[in-house]
Amino acid sequence: MKILAVGDFHGKFPSSLIKKIKKEKPDLILSTGDYAGIKEWRPLLKKVYNALKKDKKLTIEGLLGEKRYIRLLKKDYLEGEGVIKQLNKLKINVFSVFGNGDWYKIWFNDYGEYYERIIRKLKYIKDINRGKGRFGKIKLVGFGGYIDNDVYFTKKGKKIIHDSLKQNRKRRKRYLKEKRRFMRLMKIKPDILLLHYTPYKCLDKMKMKGYDFYRSHMGISFFNLGIKKYSPKLVICGHMHENQGKCKIGKTLVINPGAAKDGKAAIIEIEKNKVKNVRFLR
Repeated sequence: MKILAVGDFHGKFPSSLIKKIKKEKPDLILSTGDYAGIKEWRPLLKKVYNALKKDKKLTIEGLLGEKRYIRLLKKDYLEGEGVIKQLNKLKINVFSVFGNGDWYKIWFNDYGEYYERIIRKLKYIKDINRGKGRFGKIKLVGFGGYIDNDVYFTKKGKKIIHDSLKQNRKRRKRYLKEKRRFMRLMKIKPDILLLHYTPYKCLDKMKMKGYDFYRSHMGISFFNLGIKKYSPKLVICGHMHENQGKCKIGKTLVINPGAAKDGKAAIIEIEKNKVKNVRFLR
């Protein structure tokens, strides 16, 4: 069996990567999400973030004005939708989770549109975000979407994200709820675990200079607990664009395919229920 791992599109699915995928002819595609999150957001987020550091209240909507803000939301949503439909056009079975920047049913989705609605109508893509699936004899668990990183609860993290004590308590409550949900799902003992975020201290170090979290570990530690307890054969994760590669947690192989927007992905070959070979597309 040949598996393609891919994710972090951010509104862009390069034609060069599509050609490589068609040439590889994988039996299955595993997507770590982040279909949306177009490049226009990054400089705006940085301005808002810098304002918060100076104790100045600022939102992206306040920065742009309501009309421009709505237009940008719509563009972001539609470009992510376009990527999902391009994936479906490959006519290869896809199991998908969502990224932290995707339009799905979550508390901070103000736009009111959800990619779940699109995926339900598509033939080749199955949404297993915070859920499970099966491909032949292979059992899968998917756990994507937004999660508060472990680093947010450290002294350094609280200072960087400007959390009040009340805000941090809310984060902690949310985090523990997600941990319980994840550990319940892992009881099926999946062969493959599909994530968006990385496990803690495994392909999760921030390498991008100029960010306050530079050199910090941005992973989720309860993923490590589930991996160590149930030992899936393979974990696919994303989110950290700069960390294309692989590592091991116990006997489990963890792979970050890199950012699809940059033309990156990974090919994993499985034989007799074991990972035999991993190749990275760049």
